[in-house]
Amino acid sequence: MSAIEDILKTRSGIAELRPGQLVTVPVDHVYLQDGNTPTVRRLMSQHAFYRVFDPKRISVFFDHSVLSPAEAMTDRLREAEAFAHEFNLQVYRAGRGISHVVALEEGIYQPGAIVVGADSHTCTGGVVQCLSLGMGASDIVASMVTGQTWLRVPETIWISVAGKPSRAARSKDVVLYALSTFGQKPFLYKSVQWYGEWFNSISLDSAATVANMGVELGCKCCFLPENRDRRDLADLSPKSDEDARVLKLDVEGLPPMVARPHEPGRAVPLNECAGQVIDYVFIGTCTNGRLDDLAEVATIVRDQTIARNVHCIVTPGSLKVYREALSAGIIDQLVAAGALVTPPGCGACVGTQGTVPASDDRVLATSARNFRGRMGARTASIWLSSPAVAAFTALLGHIPDLEEMDR
Repeated sequence: MSAIEDILKTRSGIAELRPGQLVTVPVDHVYLQDGNTPTVRRLMSQHAFYRVFDPKRISVFFDHSVLSPAEAMTDRLREAEAFAHEFNLQVYRAGRGISHVVALEEGIYQPGAIVVGADSHTCTGGVVQCLSLGMGASDIVASMVTGQTWLRVPETIWISVAGKPSRAARSKDVVLYALSTFGQKPFLYKSVQWYGEWFNSISLDSAATVANMGVELGCKCCFLPENRDRRDLADLSPKSDEDARVLKLDVEGLPPMVARPHEPGRAVPLNECAGQVIDYVFIGTCTNGRLDDLAEVATIVRDQTIARNVHCIVTPGSLKVYREALSAGIIDQLVAAGALVTPPGCGACVGTQGTVPASDDRVLATSARNFRGRMGARTASIWLSSPAVAAFTALLGHIPDLEEMDR
């Protein structure tokens, strides 16, 4: 049985489910973010909804615009604050961190739970076998009012990971490699289940990166298997590797990958981008703003200086990450090297706050997306990489080759 079938059968009470079937299930938690909360408020008012199913299980995260750069944006934040107060919702104030990072830390994501969020990277919850679904404002309103959601049961596609990546590769590289190998087409509106021995060798932080980028694959939801940090919901392996729904991903010796502008799927081995001059390095986001990520960057830049031509920003994914990084001396190492460390949140990722790249800037980011216009600069070019590659890029002023990373 696949994880999606297991959860939906348990929660719906329907004994037999098939892909394509419509099902209604209760939700355990709903969360919104500051950018689209005003839209939710207008829909609630338009349809005369004056109550929610449980204010204690609905959260509003102020993460996209932690440092508002414009009056109109601040007005929207005030509107979101007023809405949260009106319905007595749980509020995570600006500076607490990104919804998906905090949801994992706070236990909003639980094995077998159903969580819906007003942001596409809600799929991060699959790291602990939570059915976590990113949804638009209308569906979010329906869940807030009724405590339920509906979906078309997705077919399951398994990704079998075989082999061990190279010493310089990270979980981000495995996802970028999967995107470049398979594209999005096999995964559109599918439930993706990853499995393989490699998952037993990575931390929860690293695994969360894989789950987080499920939406870049195009899937409806995703699930990762058990390892020492995670409780297993069900046997997440298919009955046979010969199942037609199993895609095999051989990562033996996989080098670091870099996604070229302007799509995450345009990923190539590191050396194909080596030497590319970079003006701006951004480290953070719900993809790679966790403690493991910041710790690795600090280790690489320790006692060194970021290149003069590079503007380097580091944004912790949550207040918990920020405080633990402060306590461990990680923030001090980053600042000493010349990085600009910002308050926790989404940071520069979506372009609703600084630093917005300059026209034609060449940016290397650890985020999940590099579409044209991302980060608020229409003519900038954005490459994507792991935090390790980003750290070396910040020091060198260009994307490194493998030899430069080994020095």
